[in-house]
Amino acid sequence: MKFDKVQFVYIDIKYLEYLHEIEPEIYFDKNDPNYKLKPHLGILLNNDGREYVIPLTSGKDKHKDWADVTASWYRIYEVIDITEDPVKSDDVIVEIKNQDILKKIDKDKRKDYRQRVLSVLDLRKMFPVDESVYQKVKFDISSSMSRSDNQRTFLMIKEYNFLTEIADEIEKKATKIYDKQISKNKVLKYHCDYRKLEKAFDEYKGKCLLGTDIT
Repeated sequence: MKFDKVQFVYIDIKYLEYLHEIEPEIYFDKNDPNYKLKPHLGILLNNDGREYVIPLTSGKDKHKDWADVTASWYRIYEVIDITEDPVKSDDVIVEIKNQDILKKIDKDKRKDYRQRVLSVLDLRKMFPVDESVYQKVKFDISSSMSRSDNQRTFLMIKEYNFLTEIADEIEKKATKIYDKQISKNKVLKYHCDYRKLEKAFDEYKGKCLLGTDIT
């Protein structure tokens, strides 16, 4: 897996719903009106030239017990001073355990610093796409936009900057996950079935070209 370009994309809702019906590990919430604005990290190319994206899921309480980094995911965060930075009631705040981070903070002030978990990038949930089912995200911030839209953009910029720093690591881990499943022909728990999704993608494209009902 190699990044053709590190970027965020929005995925077509109909395509997400189609994949979710075939592979339950694909994130999709039809009751969320903002789901079409859920960012996905791309664009990864496998050895066959297929494009893949990796979903981001917003930080939740369950992520408090997750490690920052594993072979399967990254917890995306920012370091904050809780005496100065505003903290909302629904923020996911955890203690800093990373010694490399702590070393950069004065010992007398460490008690005031925490990690705010922004989101999680779960490599196990990656799935195939092409430009017909995604739209590139533009980081537009404007006084004419709503506060919530600007806040969403600020959050994505933080996530994007975090992920571009580790793009090489993401490539290596995504490659290992994908190649291991394909070579062993075994789908591990919590992983998407990549071959099944590639077949589903081809069928979806075929239905789109023929103008048939995608249900």
